[in-house]
Amino acid sequence: MQLLKKIKFIAVHHSQRKIDSLKRIKDLHINKYGWEDIGYHYLIDKKGKIQKGRNEKFIGAHVFGHNKNSLGICLIGNFDEEKPAKKQIQTLLKFLKNKIKKHHLNKKNILGHREFSGAAKTCPGKFIDMNKVREMF
Repeated sequence: MQLLKKIKFIAVHHSQRKIDSLKRIKDLHINKYGWEDIGYHYLIDKKGKIQKGRNEKFIGAHVFGHNKNSLGICLIGNFDEEKPAKKQIQTLLKFLKNKIKKHHLNKKNILGHREFSGAAKTCPGKFIDMNKVREMF
């Protein structure tokens, strides 16, 4: 795996499918997609617990064309169909605050997957308003 040199963006995702664990998402990414590891660096479950995915020092596989300079965080759930749990959002905001500080980023560099050029998706779902997320900082 290639090293992630400079983080310029944080990409927020949702798992979309009814896949409810790091283990199942990792299995999908490796065995179905043929990737070396899970594509996301971090995941947040419905209880607000952060789970580590791909090591942060390596390039992820979560936003085509932008993996070399972005950190990927995935909220577990389908937020086109349901609202995220309050604890997930609280943990996401705390996580983003820490990563912005650590990597010297501006809040405008926090993007939902759909906000990257070429991404024809709804990710991180219609129930996650990225403008409201950025307003929290």
